[in-house]
Amino acid sequence: MKKYMFMAVAGMLALSSCSNDDNDIQDVQNAPRQMTFTAGYNEGGETRATLNGSTKKVSFDANDKISILSAKNTNTQFTTSAGGASATFSGTATDDSKFYAVYPYTAGLTLSGDVISGVNIPNDQTDAASSGCGWDPNAAIAYATTTGSSLQFHNACALLKVTNNTGEVADIMIDKGSGEGITGMFDLDTSTGALTCTSHYSDVYVFGVPNNKTIYIAVAPGTYGDFSASAITSMNFKRKEKLSVTFQKGKIYNLGNVSDWDGY
Repeated sequence: MKKYMFMAVAGMLALSSCSNDDNDIQDVQNAPRQMTFTAGYNEGGETRATLNGSTKKVSFDANDKISILSAKNTNTQFTTSAGGASATFSGTATDDSKFYAVYPYTAGLTLSGDVISGVNIPNDQTDAASSGCGWDPNAAIAYATTTGSSLQFHNACALLKVTNNTGEVADIMIDKGSGEGITGMFDLDTSTGALTCTSHYSDVYVFGVPNNKTIYIAVAPGTYGDFSASAITSMNFKRKEKLSVTFQKGKIYNLGNVSDWDGY
């Protein structure tokens, strides 16, 4: 009897040992490790990162940051050390079957299925007035998915092109009138590229645009009624109005020179 009891206990210990080994293997598989993703753009250079006004060439800048998410990974920051039309982003994450990415890195993003929540198109895009590329680097949102290590980004926003040629510094403001939020917080469905507004602003502005400066203002795609663009200088107030406009993601819409807008 003692012999059988000893054999039973030994068998249980052996099973316990195997189980622990399996857990150790599983833990290794789920352990975060250094990873890299190679990123580019799908839209043929219409928008994002550094935009050259004549060629519309898209490229990443050194030290650009993206958000990486997956079923096993909460919002994780990946960074590139060198810019270019294609860039390698490095960071630490756990292996998974599918990854989701958002440019630029945005704190507070969450993932549910194919939908990323917490995407922010700011209504204050004043950084566009001083940036070398002519837009606020936090405003032009792009997204990508991959089952491997290659990310092909798609632009989620439309860009409105405005040139201040008034001879003075100007404050540029866009107002959408009725309809969905033109800026604010959005849910991004990566399977379709659709943005659903969760907390909206009806306007967007860029303060202190220098004379002879061209800026690009990021807005959510959609159809907006009573659309208007305004420019205020120390000497004049200019306004461009349309009853209804439709903006598509990944497209640039030229609102022209401020001097050609109606004066008040």
